[in-house]
Amino acid sequence: MNFDKVPELPDVPVKRGSRRARAWLAGGLLLLGGGAAAYWQWVRLPAGRSEAEQAAAGQIIRLEMQLEGMRTQLAALPESADPAARRALLEKALAQQNELLRLRSAPVPADTVRLDEWQAELDDTRARESAQRIRELEAAAGELRRQQQTADAVAKLREALRLQQAVNTGLSNRQTKSYGREAQLQQQIEELVAEPLLAESKLALAAARSAAAGGSWADAVAHYGRVREIRRELNRDFPRSRFADLLAEEQLEAELASLGATEAHTQMQAFLAQAAATPDAVAGDRFYALAADRQQVINTEFPKSRFVSMARLEEIEVARQALRLRPVLARVQEFDGRAAEHLRRRELFQAQQLITSAFTELEAAITQSPKAPGLSGELRERVAYLGRRAGEWVTIQDQVYELLLPLATQPPSALLKQAVPQGLYAAVMNANPSRNPGRALPVDSVSRAEAQEFCRRLGWVLGAAVRLPTAAEMRSARPDPTPPAGRGGMGEWLEADATGETDSTPMLGADGVVKAGPPVARAGFRIVVALDLLGATAR
Repeated sequence: MNFDKVPELPDVPVKRGSRRARAWLAGGLLLLGGGAAAYWQWVRLPAGRSEAEQAAAGQIIRLEMQLEGMRTQLAALPESADPAARRALLEKALAQQNELLRLRSAPVPADTVRLDEWQAELDDTRARESAQRIRELEAAAGELRRQQQTADAVAKLREALRLQQAVNTGLSNRQTKSYGREAQLQQQIEELVAEPLLAESKLALAAARSAAAGGSWADAVAHYGRVREIRRELNRDFPRSRFADLLAEEQLEAELASLGATEAHTQMQAFLAQAAATPDAVAGDRFYALAADRQQVINTEFPKSRFVSMARLEEIEVARQALRLRPVLARVQEFDGRAAEHLRRRELFQAQQLITSAFTELEAAITQSPKAPGLSGELRERVAYLGRRAGEWVTIQDQVYELLLPLATQPPSALLKQAVPQGLYAAVMNANPSRNPGRALPVDSVSRAEAQEFCRRLGWVLGAAVRLPTAAEMRSARPDPTPPAGRGGMGEWLEADATGETDSTPMLGADGVVKAGPPVARAGFRIVVALDLLGATAR
């Protein structure tokens, strides 16, 4: 069925054809049969019947006759007859048929059939009258809409909708119904009601945002409140129409929340600026605490605000802990620098005292300010390593200095005259990957990354920079009593030189030729230390 079709109903009764004629004939026969039965019962009643029974029986006969007469009148009415006259006659017939049902002592099936037919005829007549009235109301609503009288136009359309719904739910002929017209009327009403509200909502929203931008918070809140009322009304009254928008309502709530949180957000930013600008650590800590409090207020009291941010709260706490840690880090860095100077001069007792103090302060700071930046970097790693390996400083330094030869380079430096022995490697790295173990033997099976890590850690113990040698440095050291490179068939890792003469991962092969080392290759290595052995002074 096409429910969008809006039929134009005729102003005259719909001809029902032979089906209706047969229905009238059957109804008449049933009514005559019922009347005959009633008459027979009446004349056959015992002589002792009551006056009430006699009166009821007579009333039944009169009603049946009157109904038969009205049927004859309806059949005789021309198609051009006044619908009001037909309706009045049908309403009277329906009332009498109901009275007849009430008076009968035993139900008669014919009465129920005739009652339904009278009702159907009446609904048909009313539907035709309603169709005409609906057209008139629609025309009147259109004129009122052109005159900008929206409220009156809506009232006309609501009445037309009520009439159409009554027709669609009644017992009238299917030809009189129109679900498409009902939907059309509903849509017209929604548009008339919603469009002015939408226009007002847009104006109020623009005014709210303008007031907020200008700092007029009270005006902004008032305008936002009106926008929210309109949006809720549209979502409530037209939940399935194009005017409903739950997402827009949520966005509006977020804007309102952000407006309420704006003051707290402004205060928070001001406190952060003061904390960053003040040189006083105590005052800075207080400003960070105030900023965190304002952000917590936003997160708790304005959860829909665009300023809500757990990440910002975390950032404030990190900055606050970093401020607390700043003087501690400064002291630790001072201790670390002084310790490195003592290590370069091989003043190990003084270096150990400083490293112990640095390690103690750093661990206490980590406990108090675990989120502060700078705690997971090389400073912490170096201080912790030196503190753990302090007992082996003497052994490590003695082995290195015993094997160093000065290089004629600027700035001055010294080269280990043999590949790093396994005993030295194990003391520094607390591991020995060599396939041919022996404390005095060169360490082998070391990756390039492992060799570079050894250099980094040994540099901490020596208080001087340590790195792999370049090919040029190896060549310059050959005239000295240095064992030839690659002795024993083992390659050695080299540092790439600035000239680009060697690859980025150079290796000195067992044959004395420099070549590129495969990424997964494993070999031995020597080291170069930034020390001035001839001057007996470490830089």
